[in-house]
Amino acid sequence: MNELHPPQAPRLRDDYEHVLVHRDGHRLEITINRPQARNALFPPAHEELDEIFDAYFADPNLWVAIITGAGDQSFSAGNDLIYSASGKPNYIPTTGFAGLTSRRGMNKPVIAAVNGFAMGGGLETALACHLVVVDENAQLALSEVKVGLFAGAGGVVRLPRMIPPKLANELIFTGRRMGAQEALGHGLANRIAPAGKALQIARKLADEIIVNSPTSVRLSLEMMEQTQGIADVIDAVTARTTAVDDLMTSEDMIEGLTAFAQKRPPHWHNR
Repeated sequence: MNELHPPQAPRLRDDYEHVLVHRDGHRLEITINRPQARNALFPPAHEELDEIFDAYFADPNLWVAIITGAGDQSFSAGNDLIYSASGKPNYIPTTGFAGLTSRRGMNKPVIAAVNGFAMGGGLETALACHLVVVDENAQLALSEVKVGLFAGAGGVVRLPRMIPPKLANELIFTGRRMGAQEALGHGLANRIAPAGKALQIARKLADEIIVNSPTSVRLSLEMMEQTQGIADVIDAVTARTTAVDDLMTSEDMIEGLTAFAQKRPPHWHNR
């Protein structure tokens, strides 16, 4: 297969069929562009998102990514059930739904900007992101039980780890919708935006990240991931990790301390 299809270095294409990509400095904006299907996903869209996120995580000049859905009605309705019912091959990449839900090594921030509905796999995609902005009309649900499925792309795993288990049980068993204020109150959302303005607020949140050292952000994420499975707090704090050595020998640490001493803004190099 490598001879027939030689592996290529991750890179962004000039255009995609089902996704829009916009690069703005250190920020990458990814828009699921299937409004006619409420931005539901099917295999060709998964493949594009998988490729895009591969390129994002490989590019040292991209520091924050935002994923959203076209229009102001739906972030993503999840799996394209009409396509699934057609009998055509239905598959997702090894990195999971939207190229995110089973992805390891997400060491740069990904923000979900949710306008309107995030249903089923759409919510699972948002749960896989590091930060979530919802607009005031957002409706979040793991609705798979209503169509004879279950939230197997991470929903039944992530949701009980993020909110009180009894509430997670209710949402998973009933498929009921959660509004923006309830999501914020239970920590599933970071910020609420005016209707249709989730992307604008997500950009502001991304800018708050970008002013900081990308090396510090990346290594913070790596250390959080490496210690997540260690139950004892002290064991986690004292666990052996390369993150501290990488930080202490980084150019960004030297630049940050030097800029502080010289009372000037730092100039980050991401190394």
